[in-house]
Amino acid sequence: MTTDGSPPPPNWYRDPADPASWRYWDGARWTGHVAPVSVVAGGGPAPVGQAAGPSEAIHWLVPVGRSGESIAAGYMGFLCLFLTILALVPYGFIVILVAAGLTIWLAVRAIKKAESGGHGRGRAIFGLVCAGIAVLASTIGVSATLAAAGS
Repeated sequence: MTTDGSPPPPNWYRDPADPASWRYWDGARWTGHVAPVSVVAGGGPAPVGQAAGPSEAIHWLVPVGRSGESIAAGYMGFLCLFLTILALVPYGFIVILVAAGLTIWLAVRAIKKAESGGHGRGRAIFGLVCAGIAVLASTIGVSATLAAAGS
């Protein structure tokens, strides 16, 4: 609140929940837009329209402004792909299913956050796709192994 009792004007302010981030206040409530404190050395994130967007390479390399869920979903998707080799060992398929389930849960949460103005939807979808491919490949591998063992 300002000294006259009215809410502060729309601007970037330190995130009350995370002092290492800025959060945008739209004049009535906090939005889903966040940025790390170190984005601009002068104190505050880059002005709207000047932030790293999808057209800039840094946006694709560094997870700036994305939710933790979207970052985790992307990495978990990669992990699921690497875990497909476990389909060949006993109970390995269960490990893959647990990892894929966690990936899907994180990705769905990230997509819901992105709908309210956050970033990271693409990374979350990537995680979903990787988890789906891992489960499909593992299912085929387990089926082929069982079929070969049965004949």
